[in-house]
Parts: sequence; structure tokens; C-alpha cells
Amino acid sequence: MGNNRDSGFAVGFISSPHPHSNAHVKTLEELDEVEEVYLCGLEGEDLNGLAAETSKLAGTTGSVAEMVSHPGIDAVVVSVRNDLCPGVLDAAIEAGKPALFEKPGALTAAELRRLAGKAASAGVTVGAMYTNRGSPIMREVKKARQDGALGRVMNVEARFVTSQVRYRDTDHWLFKKSLAGSGILSWLGCHHIDVLCFLLDDRVVEVSAMAGALNPEQMEVEDTACVVLRFASGVIGALTVGYLLAGSPEGYHGGRYDMFLGLRGTDGYVSIPLSDGNYYTIHSIAPGLEAAGIQERRFTPPDSPAYIGKTGEEFVASFLRASRSGAPADAPIEAAVHVLEVVEAALESSATGRAVKVG
Repeated sequence: MGNNRDSGFAVGFISSPHPHSNAHVKTLEELDEVEEVYLCGLEGEDLNGLAAETSKLAGTTGSVAEMVSHPGIDAVVVSVRNDLCPGVLDAAIEAGKPALFEKPGALTAAELRRLAGKAASAGVTVGAMYTNRGSPIMREVKKARQDGALGRVMNVEARFVTSQVRYRDTDHWLFKKSLAGSGILSWLGCHHIDVLCFLLDDRVVEVSAMAGALNPEQMEVEDTACVVLRFASGVIGALTVGYLLAGSPEGYHGGRYDMFLGLRGTDGYVSIPLSDGNYYTIHSIAPGLEAAGIQERRFTPPDSPAYIGKTGEEFVASFLRASRSGAPADAPIEAAVHVLEVVEAALESSATGRAVKVG
């Protein structure tokens, strides 16, 4: 089956204990184009637990080298601890295996930048799991901006706030600097950094930030941050992230969220209250749109057990199609490099008390 352009896909799934791994296997199970799933477990991963999520199991291993050298596997999905990801991606690229990896992908931007260059030189498709790019809402908002509904965008606003650290496992690798690299900025804030760049077709060039570990629990990484962003086009934005909500259920998957995205331009604005449901509001006074007034667009996505639901299914399917044709992923590795550049600049700004150029 592997590498046959007229067949379905055989996918290798490489995982260490990770909050999203079971959901990613469910995604592969849901995709009709995925015919076989091979599992590779690292650092004590529960392969039996992952295997229970799929009826397509074709083999298991504890060796990354064995997985990426398997001639029947078309591509790999990587869901491992941040410090392990570069080594896995290095092996996949070396073997010519396209890879879709869990963000942020590395402890530092420099590590991921090296891998991006290696993938480009080898002509291997490598993408990051920034699934918001596949959201129907985000795609519509991006098109509205591109079509001039907002005029010249002047300001963006983003908020990604979730349950306090007390409701989570404080011994988890997410809170260890040597294993995670940084905290909420690279774990959750990264989604908003990336999707703002996607919506604006732009890059962040300068940041000014304050970050800290404000929860009472002992933390090696930041749990709260406010970041002012300046984009290459001149757009100025604000990002607030934090493990800040009291009263949440226990556990990673029980966390409550307060999330928002907003874009404001000379001719209109968009508000996306992400934690309130699948809808957005747009108001435009651009020529031809004034009569519509304030519009609300609601979506009712079909149910799916996949990671991020049907959006997640299509995101992975799109990556697989790109990997076979040699096209870039929807969220290419270069986009993940830029996110880490922004995170590093924000943490430097917080530590030094000055604005920092990005990249």
C-alpha cells in the first residue's frame, strides 16, 4: 500500500505520553483515506491504550528508526514531548517521510529552524498541528479580510485563558522547562499567534511583553502573559494568555476556556467569541456591504471524535494529500518556527523590560 499514489494511506503514529495522542489516533480512525495505522511508543507510552482507539492497527514498535524506515508507511504523525520532537522529525526527514507534528515542535526556534531548512532541502512535506487554519470560521474571516470587508486592518486582539494550574497535574512535563521549553505561550498562546498570522497573511516583527508564574503552585515556566504585537504591515495587536480560571473541573480535558479573537479595520470589524460557540460577528461599511449591517454567521459542525472534530479530520487529510503531491502543509513547519520566534521574543521582552525584534 505505502507510496502507491492510487491507494489510501498507511500512517505511522509516533507518541510519547501526551494530552492529545489518543484523540489523534481517533482522527486516523475516522479518516476513510487512512487504511493502516502503525504505532510507535516512546518514554513509556501506553501502546495498548492507543491501539484500543483504532481498528486499523497494522503494527507496533518502540523504535523511531524502525517506524520511519518502514517502506509501507506513507507519512507519520508525531505527538511527543517538546524536547523529543526535534529528534523524531530529524529521523523522519532523513528517511524522506512526510511528518505532521504536535506544536510547538521544539524547545527553541533555532532547533525547529534547522529542521525546516533540512525538510526544504530534502523536499519533504512537514507541517505543524495548528488546526485553527482549517476552521471554516477562520477561512471565512480571512477571505472577508482579503476581499476588503475590513479595509486596512489596524488592530487585532486575542485571548486564550483556561483553568488554573491547581486543577492540572503540576508534575506534568508541560510545567518543566527542560522538557517543555516554555509555558502557556508555547502550549496554548501559540495557537492564537499562528492564527493571527494566518488571518492577516502577515508576520510579527516586534513584541513587548510581561510574563510570569502567578499561580500559587511552583512553576518552572510562565503561566500568565500579556504580549503587544507589531506586525510587518503595521497592525498592532494584544494577546492575553493564562491558566487563570477558578472553579474548573479537575484534569486536562476538563478545563474551562475563555477565548476570543478580534480584527478591526478602517471599514469593519470581526469578533470571534471562540469559547461561546461556533459563530462570529462581522460589520462592514465597505462599498456594497453597508446595507447588511451587523451580521452573525453560525456553524453547526457534525459530531466527530477526532481531535478538533471534523476540522481536525480535514486538516490531517489535507496534510496527507499534500504529503503525497509534495505540496506544503496547511500549517508548514516554517509557520511553527515563526511562532517560537515570537514566544522567545516575548519572554526576552518580559525579562529585559524592553521591546524585542522578532526573528
